[in-house]
Amino acid sequence: MRKTTLILALLAAVLCGRAQDFLTPESYGIYSSNRHGNETLFRLLFQKPKSNNAVWEMEYKTFFLCAPSFSAEYALEIGDSELTFTKANQNIYMSLSRHLQECQPDPLKVVSVDVKKMSVPEETCERLSNLFKLATMTATHLENIPCGLDGTTYYFNHRRNLASVWEPENGRTARLVKMADSLCYAVSHHDTNVLNRQLEECKELTQEFKRALPDIYFKPIYSIFRRGNNTYWTCGTYCEDCIRFELANINVTNKDTCKMIASVYSDSLSAWSRELFLMSDRPEYPTVVLDKSCDTAFCEARTYENHTVRKITLSDKLWRRDVILSAAMLPPGRYYFVEGQWKKEE
Repeated sequence: MRKTTLILALLAAVLCGRAQDFLTPESYGIYSSNRHGNETLFRLLFQKPKSNNAVWEMEYKTFFLCAPSFSAEYALEIGDSELTFTKANQNIYMSLSRHLQECQPDPLKVVSVDVKKMSVPEETCERLSNLFKLATMTATHLENIPCGLDGTTYYFNHRRNLASVWEPENGRTARLVKMADSLCYAVSHHDTNVLNRQLEECKELTQEFKRALPDIYFKPIYSIFRRGNNTYWTCGTYCEDCIRFELANINVTNKDTCKMIASVYSDSLSAWSRELFLMSDRPEYPTVVLDKSCDTAFCEARTYENHTVRKITLSDKLWRRDVILSAAMLPPGRYYFVEGQWKKEE
């Protein structure tokens, strides 16, 4: 017995020293060892599914879910202008196991759930949702993922991206878990001071996860079509916003030829798209027109409702990082690039 205890203690010490500091992609089989486990979990922790497929509905929500080995599970759902905290009165997984293995009552009938709601500005929900999106986009599979005999697994979901982490101790992932837990406290106690402090942490974490996004999200794609005399496509694969790129006055109809031309600029488009992504909380991405017949560069920025659309036209010799990035930050107006800087047209 003493030898077994010593081995378990050493194992726990080793695993704690290798605590997971990254999110891992997950399927929705959170309680996959039990039949209907996901349905039971989601129907209890997330109130009133609109359809019979509770798992399918949860795939499209933004939520944080805490699943301890023995104590009660709890969750935070981020809506459009409301945060909802739910906590079971007992461990759903264990209740479900007893139900399936020992003919105990169905947990849907015996597990009660406490629900707290907090109305917040839409901007608050947008900021939290954006953080969850970026965090789940950084999820990666790595070898030797640490796991323990018992502990807590934390899940983050955004629009069909589900990721988890087991017992993080430090780093941005641990801060993400701590922030989500603090949000649960803020909602359950209607504590706006705690909520506001977490929004500051949310801003810092958003920038950290943005910097950690894999390069693949910024690789150019070749969605090619013709617009007048111009050949047009976009840079980026997953990010909602990206640089738009046009080749002006080039009559190209063959897609392979278009790809060949675009590949010359692909590294620059990828790098610049990422830099623009990191420059602002809400970057405004330009359309860049490469026109070999142009001997200078000009930028036209127009404001539509609450966003600005920019179109930068330049020659090969001005296809430079400093020119494009500086033009992407200009206020509305029409500008010319003269003597190494942008000057507004009078």
